[in-house]
Amino acid sequence: MKQVRHPLFFLTLALATVFSFSYGKVAKAQITPDNTLGAENSRVTQDVIKGTPSDKIDGGAIRQGNLFHSFQEFNVNAGRGAYFSNPAGIANILTRVTGGNVSNIQGVLGVLGKANLFLINPNGIIFGPNARLDVGGSFLGSTANSLIFKDGFEFSATNPQTRPLLTITAPVGLSYRENFKNISSQSANLAVSQGNSLTLVGGNVSLDNGGLTAPGGRVELGGLSAAGTVELNGDGSLSFPVGVQRGDVSLTNGAGVNVRSGGGGSIAVNARNLEMTGRSFLSAGIGQSLGTVGTQAGDISVNATGAINLNNSSIGNQVLSGANGQGGDVSISASSLRLEGGAYVDASTYGAGKGGNLRVDASDVQLIGRSANGQVASSLFASAQPNSTGDAGDLTIKTNSLLVRDGAVVSVSTDGAGNGGFLRVDASDVQIIGRSADGRASSGLFARANSTGKAGDLTIKTNTLLVRDGAQVSASTFGAGNGGFLRVDAQDVQIIGTSADGKVASGLFAQANSTGNAGDLTIKTNTLLVRDGAQVSASTFGAGNGGFLSVDAQDVQIIGKSGLFAQADPNSTGDAGDLTVRTNTLLVQDGAIVSVANLGTGTAGNMTLNARSIRLNNNASLTANTRSAKVDPNREEATININSKDLIMSRNSRITTNATGANVIGGNININTGVLVGFDNSDITANSAKDRGGNVNINSQGIFGFQSRNAADPNTSDITARGVNNQSSGNVQINVVDIDPTQGLFELTKTVVDPAQQIAQNPCTKGSGNSFTITGRGGLPTDPQKVLSSDNVRVDLIQPVPSTVSLTTPTKKQPSQKPPVKQIIPAQGWIYNEKGQVVLVGYDPTKTGPQREQPAPTSNCAAVK
Repeated sequence: MKQVRHPLFFLTLALATVFSFSYGKVAKAQITPDNTLGAENSRVTQDVIKGTPSDKIDGGAIRQGNLFHSFQEFNVNAGRGAYFSNPAGIANILTRVTGGNVSNIQGVLGVLGKANLFLINPNGIIFGPNARLDVGGSFLGSTANSLIFKDGFEFSATNPQTRPLLTITAPVGLSYRENFKNISSQSANLAVSQGNSLTLVGGNVSLDNGGLTAPGGRVELGGLSAAGTVELNGDGSLSFPVGVQRGDVSLTNGAGVNVRSGGGGSIAVNARNLEMTGRSFLSAGIGQSLGTVGTQAGDISVNATGAINLNNSSIGNQVLSGANGQGGDVSISASSLRLEGGAYVDASTYGAGKGGNLRVDASDVQLIGRSANGQVASSLFASAQPNSTGDAGDLTIKTNSLLVRDGAVVSVSTDGAGNGGFLRVDASDVQIIGRSADGRASSGLFARANSTGKAGDLTIKTNTLLVRDGAQVSASTFGAGNGGFLRVDAQDVQIIGTSADGKVASGLFAQANSTGNAGDLTIKTNTLLVRDGAQVSASTFGAGNGGFLSVDAQDVQIIGKSGLFAQADPNSTGDAGDLTVRTNTLLVQDGAIVSVANLGTGTAGNMTLNARSIRLNNNASLTANTRSAKVDPNREEATININSKDLIMSRNSRITTNATGANVIGGNININTGVLVGFDNSDITANSAKDRGGNVNINSQGIFGFQSRNAADPNTSDITARGVNNQSSGNVQINVVDIDPTQGLFELTKTVVDPAQQIAQNPCTKGSGNSFTITGRGGLPTDPQKVLSSDNVRVDLIQPVPSTVSLTTPTKKQPSQKPPVKQIIPAQGWIYNEKGQVVLVGYDPTKTGPQREQPAPTSNCAAVK
């Protein structure tokens, strides 16, 4: 039977033949020198080096410590090697590729010596899965157009010089001009020896799986997407030009950069955008297990003009177990930073050395969610880990907007003997929202002590702070170490709600949960809103003392089952701190509470409220309750001090300093207010269940709705200071300050004043028998119950005009002349003149139409103010 073949078979066969010939050609001419170096051209010979079939590269142009090579093509096949000879005295081997093709490195690229190797190909460089480096010095791969030297010489791959190379200096820059391509590593594992540098500078640079290793050395990643010059510094670092658009850098599928060592190493990324996904990482640090421990670890610096996005990936610089050197810093600079899927950035210590600092400077920072299994939070942290003895470093975030949500975390905690660092947030807007998807972990900002080390302080400076849906901001202690201070400086603070199941309150916390003392909690803001179950707390739940809670604001609203707390839990033995609120207006309503109670065995703090206006509405409470006796008889505790212009209580609201323990006297209540109003069964009580009641002292200009009683009436608003069995009552002292009704008035004369005696003699009436009479109220209001209005005419009395006597002697006696009689026009009404004065006129000003013209009145007899 005749076999019939499909036409596609022949096409496939033809293509396979072409590819076979092409591959054979590449295999035979992987490395092809050009002729630009003349007699000093590179020479390639076949050899077996270190057990691998290889191309051995000799020749080149030597200028003191530099060896120059130039190639038309430069590729290394899988299973093969390409090794450069390293003549004595050569520090740098500088290689350019002048042809138009990418360099494809699939095998071993090495140097037979300790020289640094530079590979420049503007058309791109690809490192394949089997690629690796075997160099004794540092390696730099770049797609720049040329290397720049200090004397101005350029070793160019796009414009190769034919004249002899005369430069003897080390390269100082990479020049990007046009048509430069990218660098990619495809599952390659590239490494340099201890203390050396590994640098990839593209266009774009991408690492897909695999990794770069430079133990104790330096890894630099970056590139440009526009013309510019990248400077090569003497320490192996790069300086990127300002204002020139950079290329992108990406690490995917577990790609990693590792410079960990006993002596530490550094990592720098300079890009437009940095993308890290699939458990990719940048890792630096020092550790005893990594070799000789040095005293100064290197840093990690990531600088992006655009976005940095990490998804299930990490950037970390750590002091490992057994190391006692100083940890390196981590610096992040970008337009935006986004961490999600359990991605994290950390600078921590696991040993005796101090951890490094973590700094983030970005216009927008977002931390979202956790890893798929919920075990790892998307986070920024600089912490002291369990079993460590070194102090943690500080964490600083400078941004326009910070969003932490769905279980993400920002933390400077200590879990060891070392102290925690400081957490500082400087932003325009901060939002901390919700909990993890499984409901087990709160989103939050944390400065915690979980062991014997002291926690650092947590400071937030922002225009707006929103904490909601079970999220938390905490500077608390859960161990023997003391907690840090929590300070909020904002324009608007909103603490709202609870977790979805209602079990976890949103809140600001500076609490003691073990034997360590809590720090203070300070809020300075224009507006503070705490509502729907949220809390602001400086309390204690253990043997440690609670901190002070201080609020300084223009407007404070505590609404719903929410509260401000500086109290001690029933199971605690520590003392509670004081609570102070300074505000213009304070509203507490719908079951909200402000409390300094101690329900354990310690002492309670005192509450001080200074406000222009205080409103308690619908089961609102101010409490300073206690059940423990005073330890210090000279110190007041469980006392409420209120200073306000008005205090209004309604709908079952309470002010209480009740005592419940044996031999415990009720706390005192001191109220100084302009007006005190209570209705709908709102009470003020300083009672004691087992001892004497406390004292209630009220100074007010008016009290409405309250009754002072021995026992409270469930249907009225009462003031009580009842003791045990309604006996041993405390004192209730109410001082109503009367208003002096004569304040601001002056005493009138007892005799009736004759108005005629108050009018000055007037020439127009002298000898004429005419008179001027003032009638009416003058400046008094038309109704004695009303105030004086602008419609009332004010008539002032005129001071008498004294007569004058001439002191000169006339030289000639003048004949006496009788003054002409002036016509007197009766006043028909009055008007305002241009000066706002009242002027009497001889016509009726209320009539319209033509009127007989009247002579103008003289000011002496008609003008009245």
